[in-house]
Order: sequence, then C-alpha cells, then structure tokens
Amino acid sequence: MKEQLLIYLGLSFMLLSTVWSFPQGDVPDNIEELFDRYTRDIIELNPEIASEIGITEEMGFTVKKDELTDVSEQAIMSEYNLFRTYNSWLKTYNKAEITLSQQLDADILYWYHDTKLQGEKYRHHQYIINHLLGIHNALTSLMTEYHTIETFKDAEDYISRLGNYSDKFKQLLEGLKIREEKGIIPPIFIIEKMDEVMSDFISVDEKENLLYTSFRDRVKKLQNIDEKTKERLYQSVEDNIKNCVYPSYRDFIAHLKKLQQKATYDAGVWKLPDGDKYYEYCLRYHTTTTLSPEEIHQIGIKEVERIQKEMKELLASLGFTEGQTFGEIQSKYWTAMYSKYDERFQYPESEEGRKQALRDYQAIIYDVEKKLPQLFPLIPKAPVIVMRVPDFQESTLGTFYQPPPLDGSREGIFYANLSRLPFKPGMKTLTYHESIPGHHFQFAIEREAPNYRIFRSIFFFTAYAEGWALYAEKLAKEQGWYEDVYTKLGYLNSELFRAVRLVVDTGIHYKRWSRDRTYNYMVDNLGWGSYRQINRYCVWPGQACAYKIGELKMLELRERAKTKLGDRFDIKEFHRVILQHGSAPLEILERIVDEWIES
Repeated sequence: MKEQLLIYLGLSFMLLSTVWSFPQGDVPDNIEELFDRYTRDIIELNPEIASEIGITEEMGFTVKKDELTDVSEQAIMSEYNLFRTYNSWLKTYNKAEITLSQQLDADILYWYHDTKLQGEKYRHHQYIINHLLGIHNALTSLMTEYHTIETFKDAEDYISRLGNYSDKFKQLLEGLKIREEKGIIPPIFIIEKMDEVMSDFISVDEKENLLYTSFRDRVKKLQNIDEKTKERLYQSVEDNIKNCVYPSYRDFIAHLKKLQQKATYDAGVWKLPDGDKYYEYCLRYHTTTTLSPEEIHQIGIKEVERIQKEMKELLASLGFTEGQTFGEIQSKYWTAMYSKYDERFQYPESEEGRKQALRDYQAIIYDVEKKLPQLFPLIPKAPVIVMRVPDFQESTLGTFYQPPPLDGSREGIFYANLSRLPFKPGMKTLTYHESIPGHHFQFAIEREAPNYRIFRSIFFFTAYAEGWALYAEKLAKEQGWYEDVYTKLGYLNSELFRAVRLVVDTGIHYKRWSRDRTYNYMVDNLGWGSYRQINRYCVWPGQACAYKIGELKMLELRERAKTKLGDRFDIKEFHRVILQHGSAPLEILERIVDEWIES
C-alpha cells in the first residue's frame, strides 16, 4: 500500500460518522435486505465513503456529497453500536436458507465487525497525529481526487465541504485531548513531521493551494456554467480556504507544538497503556491471523536468511562477494549501479526522465497483459493507467494503487512516486505489485463480479490484498518474467524488504527497539536504511507485517492444493478460487480453498 492502498478509506471508516446510536427497527426480513440496509447505513453515517468508492445517487443511494464525516467521540461509539447490532442480526439467519455467496459475505461482515469490536478498548490508541494517515492527506485526497465535479451542485457541495473543515478539526482536537489525558502521544519525530507537512500545506497563497487549483481546473471544463458564475465559485473557495481551512490548520499546528513538549522518542506502541496487548490486536487486525509477535518475528528472520542466500549467489555472479554483513555486499552493488550514469539502469534527472519513467511503467503493463490468459481465467475489464503521486503526498507517501470507482468514472490508477527516479531493473516488480497481476487485477475482478455487494468495497483486508500483490511478484519470477540477473535482484530486493519488515515492525513494537537500532538492522540486512520507512511502522503498527504473512499463506494454500489434487491441479483454477470471492480474512480464504480442494 505507498505500498499501501486505500489509506484514506481505512482511516475514514475507522472513525465513523455522525451522532447515531444504532440501526433502528427489526431484523431485516432476508439477508440481501440486511446487506443493502447495511450499505445505506454506512453511507448515511459516513458521507465521505460514498465519494471514495464512487457511489452515486444514480445507483439508488442517498449521497451527502456536501458533508464531511463526523469523527467525534460520540460518533466513534456509534460505530461500535452499529457493529454489535448487525452482528446480532447476522446470527439469526438460517444457513440452510441462504446461498453460498450470501453465507460467505455474511461471514466476512461478521468477522470484520467482531475483530473491530475486539479493539474497542483500544479505540484511542490509533494516532490522530499521523503523517501517513492523518487529516492532511485524508481530506486533501477526498477533495482533490474523490470528490467529482461534473455539475454546478457538485461545485457547491465542494464549497460546503470546505466550510465543514472547522467542525472536523475541532472534533480531532477533542480526540487529541482525550488521548493526551490517557498518555497516548505519538513519538516526537512524528509530531515534528506532521507539523512540517501541515505547515507546508498552508505556506502558499490561498489561490495557489491545491484545494483551490484542483477546484478551478475542474470547474473550468464545465460547459453549462457561465464565466461569471465560475468566478463566484472560485471566490467562494478562496474565501473558505482563507477563513476556514487555514485557521483550522493553524489551530491544529499550534496544538502539535504544545504536544512536542510532552512527547518522547520511544518508537513503539509498547509505551501506551496496555501497549503489548494493543500490538497483538494490531497484528490480528492486519494479518487476519492469530500469529503472535514472537512467531512473526521468527518467520521474518527465517525469510530474511532464505532470501539473502539466494541473492548472494546472484551478487557473486556479478562479482560482489566482499562484506562482513549482507548489507555491505548489497551496498557495494548499489554503489556500483549509481556510481555513474548508465541508461540501462537509470533515468536522467530531468522532467523528461520522469515522463519516460511513466511511459516505461505503462509499457510493462501493456506487455504483461498479453501473458495473463495463460495463468488467469478471469481478466478485469477496467484498464489501469500510471500517474505521478500528487505533489502534496510525495514527501509522506510512496508508490500506491487506487481502484476504479464503482460508478466507472475512471480507470484504476498506479501512482508512481517520482520524487526519486526509479531503478530500471526494479520497475517490473513494482508494476506487477501495484497494477497487474497485483492490486488492480485483484480489486477490479472483485468489483466486476456478478454477485458483488457494494458493502465489500468498504473493507480492506491488508493480508489478502498485499499478500496477493506479493504473490503476483513471485508468480512473475516463477514464470520467467524477470529476464536477467538485474531484474531478478530487483524482485528479490523487494521480497527481502517485505521480510525485513516482519523483523523491524515486531522489533519496534514488541522487542522495544529504538529507531536507531531499527535503522542499523535495515542497513545490515538490506544495504540501506530509511527513517521515513521506520516512521511508517511507528504510526501503523502491524500493517507492514501483513504483506509477507499474506503471501506465505497463499503459497501454502497453493502447495496444499498441488499435493492433494496432483495431476488435477490447475493453476488457473487456483487463481480463480483465490480471486473470484474478493478480499477476505486469511482464515476465511483458507476455508474457501480447502472446500475447493475437497469438492
């Protein structure tokens, strides 16, 4: 996900909206009515979700496009009441009277609610001050990427949403005060980073801010609005940025500066009240398994050793053998690759170089599309395109994928962060991960399924989605899509990075490693270290562990199917089973595969 996907979707649903106690009325007559009612309740409670996933009134839903999500304490409690009510209703249906598809979706819905309810006691542990998932990236993405502007009303709704920034930020500040009273304060380096990115955002004139320029550029294209009206709309946006958005940011930044006086450099969530148990919950939520921190740490160590052994052989074939640690050997390889410009490996540091990188990413997609039918019986209809990560996200987010919205208004997007130009031999691996047959393949197939229920778009199971994307990388290796030693090393470096994450994430939050110790481990085992990456693990405990755990489970299930089915095993059918039901917790995915094997 950024090697992470749908950050905004995950955050906004965790902070559910509006003052609302629980669903009213009796148990829905049938389970399809429950699914439909649940979707409507979520959209009613959280108006931002409809914009994020592309739900429109033309699809038969009431959409509050002029509102922002309420993130008050009362709203958060409403979320848990919602989960309890729907889970109690789900228990009332007779399994013999519903279809297999309905049962699967019911099980996934129940699992999600049950797992969220297990975390109710930790509802204040999630950092509001968060340079990745924080209010800056979340709201800016909503307004500039998800809030479509195709009519005059869309433009007015945009202005109304800007006007709601004050209430939103006040609610967040109240949440910060509650956390402060409980001793839940992020590390000082996270607060400083949040201060930096938010201060940068409001450092420009209102008419140069992305909230203004994005609005202006889209409204300019509307044919049914006269120029005088457009100018009035532009002025309203400028006024709201000046009188509402910027003051809200300044108040938040002022509070950040006060919190810096109370913050420490301790990186892990172990420092929080009942922090060890909270971390166990984070691992449960993200990996969708019951693996303990120690088990995940040991899996990481073994995977790091296995991958390094394979990489050493390839590095030796290129003459890189000397070094006291693997990191030293790898570092010499990287130094050699970047010591002088070589067009086989590098792009010129220029705007043309960045444009060429985007074209080359797209060319990789076009090439792999030809190879898909031999491995997959399901091919998504929606295309995927490559775009640059927006400027406001370049310093905090990496490369990421954004699924096509449900209304079909645009393609899937593979966002490439070009603040640093890519190393050419690593581009295939990244493309397979973020687009096809990785994230785009998985999300588009799920949303194009004939029995797809909209509420499934609200959930994101990290281990499944990121596990599949890593599986896609490995599948490319197995199929020979990495044609030379450099692209093979590019893949293995990506795999090693994900294995190292198992070690460092558990190291920070379970073994109480400092940032410096974590950095040194990365240097010794990757050949490079990144405090930017470490900051990510600090604010998103457990998430980085889900990638490798998900991939390993899928490989385990494939091997199980091969062993039990023998000559009857068909890789295309295995992929159908993994993908056709959509994103699911790993324990439910395992049940699906086992039932297929026994059928």
